[in-house]
Amino acid sequence: MYDKCSACVVNLNAKYSDLIKHANSNKHKNAVKKLRSSKQVDLMLKHNLGKDQEHIDVVCANLRSALLVAEHNLSFNVIDHITKINKVNIKDSKVAESLQLGRTKCTMIIQNVLADVITNPLKQQIKDKKVSVLLDEATDASNKKLLCILIKFIRGNEIKTQVLGLKEVDCDHGTAKGLYALLKQSLTEFNIEAKNVFGYCADNASVMMGSKESVKQYLLNSNPHLISNGCICHTIYLVAVSAAACLPERLENLLQKISTYFSRSPKRQSVLETFQEYMSNDKLKFLKPSATRWLALSKCVDRILEMWDVLTELFRLADFERESEVAKIIYNELCNPITKAYMLFLKYILPVFNQLPLYIQNV
Repeated sequence: MYDKCSACVVNLNAKYSDLIKHANSNKHKNAVKKLRSSKQVDLMLKHNLGKDQEHIDVVCANLRSALLVAEHNLSFNVIDHITKINKVNIKDSKVAESLQLGRTKCTMIIQNVLADVITNPLKQQIKDKKVSVLLDEATDASNKKLLCILIKFIRGNEIKTQVLGLKEVDCDHGTAKGLYALLKQSLTEFNIEAKNVFGYCADNASVMMGSKESVKQYLLNSNPHLISNGCICHTIYLVAVSAAACLPERLENLLQKISTYFSRSPKRQSVLETFQEYMSNDKLKFLKPSATRWLALSKCVDRILEMWDVLTELFRLADFERESEVAKIIYNELCNPITKAYMLFLKYILPVFNQLPLYIQNV
């Protein structure tokens, strides 16, 4: 007769002496120890199964909260308050109680976890495809200079536009070579070879589109068949600026003077509201004109024409009371019919230049 040792997984002679001999052997003792330890691990896993599920729920809550911040472009400072509010509002939730998510952790989750999850499908879509690259430089609220990199590619029957990244431009990357290095870095991250870039668009700055040392020339070295175009919207803006140079400077100065006249004096703003109420005019505030964008003056021109009669009477009184030399200059301009004729022309033509880029972008 034979018997089986479940610890050693061997068949034994069923004699009592043989069983005692096997039970006292080192092989059997070691096998029993391993069997006991494995049972303890199984019991521990079963005991902690609920805790493991709770940990998974907390991790998922962190990911969802971080995704909320990224998707809706919220400030990272907000997440500190969201976490605290959830703990107060959802007191009966163990997940909310265990949630520990601040701005630093949220930033790391977005950069090191969610970014890969979001970009991996894009990498598959553009794999071995021809793409067009769009570049522009921008400055954020902290005065950091950024290189904005977008690509266009064909997926099915549609033309898709995707952001590849925002690269910080430091002193070493301010040149054409440095900007190209940042572009090449982004292309490499998405497995795009420079030879597959067949289209290139940027503003008309020499560092971007110059005929000698520029990002365009570096791309041409990688792909001689590259098709490059200056930004159409930027070109339209340059056309508007060149055309505006033919207009009298006093028009833009008038907008600036009126804005400054009211912006620094609550008393003058109160007088303006009184005149608007007396003349049954809507209580509109004067818009501050942009100092760098001529096309941004369109709304200012519209507003000054809406308030023309009110402003004329207000500055007539200010001139009569000899309040200031600026008030006299403004009043004289408002009384000049040529000035109003120019303003009416700008009211007509500036929206054309503003709407044309929007039309081109939607084509």
